[in-house]
Amino acid sequence: MNNYGFHFAESYQGYWNIAQIGRKIPGTLYIEKHSIRLELFWNNITSSDIRAISSVTGYAFTEHENKKSCYYFVLKELQLMSVSWFGKHQSQFKLDVDYLCMSDIPRFTRNGIVNCCIRTQLMDKWVWDYTQNSYSELWPFKENDIIEVKYQPKPSLTLFESALFKLYLKFGYEAHTPNADGFSMSTHTFLNLRLKKKQKFYDALDLTEAVIRFFSLLWNNKFSPDFIEFRTSKAKFIYKRSDRYSYKYRDVNNNSLSTDISNFNEGELSTIIEKWFHLLDKEIVSIETFFETQYNEHITPSTMLKNYMSVIDGFSRKLKVPATGQSKNSKKLEKYETLLNAVRPYIRANEFNELKMAILRESPSELKPRFAQLIKILSEYTNISLPPDFSDRTVETRNLLTHTKASGKDVFQKEQYRDVAFCVDDLIRAYILFEIGVPKEIAKKILPSKISMPN
Repeated sequence: MNNYGFHFAESYQGYWNIAQIGRKIPGTLYIEKHSIRLELFWNNITSSDIRAISSVTGYAFTEHENKKSCYYFVLKELQLMSVSWFGKHQSQFKLDVDYLCMSDIPRFTRNGIVNCCIRTQLMDKWVWDYTQNSYSELWPFKENDIIEVKYQPKPSLTLFESALFKLYLKFGYEAHTPNADGFSMSTHTFLNLRLKKKQKFYDALDLTEAVIRFFSLLWNNKFSPDFIEFRTSKAKFIYKRSDRYSYKYRDVNNNSLSTDISNFNEGELSTIIEKWFHLLDKEIVSIETFFETQYNEHITPSTMLKNYMSVIDGFSRKLKVPATGQSKNSKKLEKYETLLNAVRPYIRANEFNELKMAILRESPSELKPRFAQLIKILSEYTNISLPPDFSDRTVETRNLLTHTKASGKDVFQKEQYRDVAFCVDDLIRAYILFEIGVPKEIAKKILPSKISMPN
């Protein structure tokens, strides 16, 4: 399967096979912005329950510029959306599709993955400084002579290699035969993962997701790849999942990049990628929560805030924080001060003060001091200008959202939730960049000039 110029069509017409119903059912597969659906037409079948279908196979084509491209499909985890009857016992079924795999090889297997290819146009832009000298021009000595332009593609560039896989860039090109419009050539850059041991499909998919998240962080761009191609020893197939089931909703196309490959010294990027995978091993739950929240632009600000504070809780759980002063937990203060006042007449003044400090002293294990300590550490890495009580108020707000019976004192107002969540988002990104060793001068390109609350 040649993936160089591949892009998903809006629809594919063909015949589809459903084990519990029949074979060669005519229908059309539609790929829309946030969903994938299959519409089928066949003689009315009332005895089959097709509210949920685990798998559908098919052979379908798309037509572009009077050329047909045919593919074999595997559609997974379908749900019935609607059904209608018309004419003489004819029916139309609309099915929502979780994900699809497509190939030019029939009956392809999805396991035994040896290579993963991630294609995004953003990568062409990111490596431009590196690839621009692949072109050379030979100017004529005489007027009106033809200018000769040569292109020598760069050899594959290894970004990182471990005992499990090799992450590298492949620089491809395609030349078009001269016609009335002249000669043309295009270049694409492909991000590849060569696996040193065959992987199951879902394990390989997790690995590609880790790579996508890394570059979304480095580029400051919540991008989705144009496509992902998986390769086995016998076949290649392209994978696509519906946003409805990946919960990735991006309504604005952003083609900007905060960094490019020339920002990194030789070997520096490899070290950063290695630290990224080490961080994933230690903090996989927190990192998944962060990116799942960040990529879902339809999520409510209150849920964003709760999720992001859960990430802060995970990242800061091992921070060493000295105990500093009395607790600022108003609910705790009210409870214990009532008890202290009850015993005050029966003990000496110095004993009362010692007891008060022992009971009300803030524990280093609590989230408030840990969050404050995290902000303090990051203040030496990037420009942070937040109110002194930001960490306390954010934790109190999270507590109010999580525990409905919590007191509402010292919390942010509802209309501030989004701004607070964006601040915590910036702090989390700064923490990850700091942990994986991205230099300060590069982090300045990625992070806002100042992490702060709006005036």
